[in-house]
Amino acid sequence: KKQRGFWSDCDQEVCSAIRKGFVACHHAMWKKLPEWPKTLTGLPSTSGTTASVVVLRGNRMYVAHVGDSAVVLGVQDDPSVPFIKAVEVTEDHKPELPRERERIEGLGGSVIKKSGVNRVVWKRPRLCHNGPVRRSTVIDQIPFLAVARALGDLWSYDFYSGEFVVSPEPDTDVVILDPRKHRYIILGSDGLWNMVPPQEAISMCQNNDDEMAPRGVSSARQLVSHALLRWRQRMLRADNTSAIVIALLEAGTSQETLHHEEVLLDLAQVSQSPPTSLSRADTPLLQRPQDEDSTAAVCDFLPPLERRDGLSGSNSLFHMSLSDPFAPLCPSSSSSTDSPSHPSSVTGRTVGSKRTSNGAISSGLLLKKAKRRTCDRPPLVQHNAEKKQKESNNVSPILQQHNKTSVCVC
Repeated sequence: KKQRGFWSDCDQEVCSAIRKGFVACHHAMWKKLPEWPKTLTGLPSTSGTTASVVVLRGNRMYVAHVGDSAVVLGVQDDPSVPFIKAVEVTEDHKPELPRERERIEGLGGSVIKKSGVNRVVWKRPRLCHNGPVRRSTVIDQIPFLAVARALGDLWSYDFYSGEFVVSPEPDTDVVILDPRKHRYIILGSDGLWNMVPPQEAISMCQNNDDEMAPRGVSSARQLVSHALLRWRQRMLRADNTSAIVIALLEAGTSQETLHHEEVLLDLAQVSQSPPTSLSRADTPLLQRPQDEDSTAAVCDFLPPLERRDGLSGSNSLFHMSLSDPFAPLCPSSSSSTDSPSHPSSVTGRTVGSKRTSNGAISSGLLLKKAKRRTCDRPPLVQHNAEKKQKESNNVSPILQQHNKTSVCVC
């Protein structure tokens, strides 16, 4: 939001500002590189992250992304037909794409296939090398990264071209939202999309709203739990799995009671505002449940393995039967109010509007930090147990100070 042109009424200027914001974030990460933990071999950190961003302003949705985290839109072409079609708004930045391969090779980089997966090559001096890098220095070429664009992959800097081979500049797009046909916006990391196809994800959100939402189960929580279960069934170590679901309901639909994972953004206020005050930069304030302490308990859907690893982000532990990992087990109301929502699953719902969650600020910029990659990771149980999920308690005061566009990170 600090970039010049972000608040412009011109779509091109807004998209340009978002691209500059991504690059500025990347360079800010570069400045912090000396503070990041080094690799086991003593090299600077090779961690990076994909990112998907959705900026909601009026009836416009600005989309920007790097990497293989994706944004999917649920479209109902015929109101008389309940089927909602999944439309992929973003395209994964894979090294094998012709335009990405051409860009990488034009900057002096290269792409090599390893174990059937195309990867951007990390050109680094041999580990036994000491002193400055010269033309005679032996350079190892390591097939390293399976995405062509990301934030924080500073190892990819090419000194000859002065550019990052793994580019931090996102693709941007603008979608005009139509409340008569657009029903869902899903932002997810590749840990979700590798296990749950886009059409299945949209159908799950639709079924969840019909069956489980009245019981306090958010669509994002169900998507993440379903993906984690499939990772486990295939006996694979789950990739980072995050999801944000925004439900766009038809105008005139009765408003449902919010639970503690939700905040409300009423887009109907935008259309009902006087023409003189209507602006693309204007979005109404968020509303929270009137009595958060009396919120209904939220059923937990995480499979047993992930619950034991502390992935649920809850202070209370519940045990499930392996034969029915999705059987809803609800904590008591006293414990549910003290348990933060799962930070990897954020959902928002409104009437003709949007739903997000407790740490999710929905009036605008929905930023999804998809996955954090590391070169050397501990085993799954240890890695997940050591991860401390955090959720800011200062979200509501910040929201009330900004009535235009805000940021949501998961």
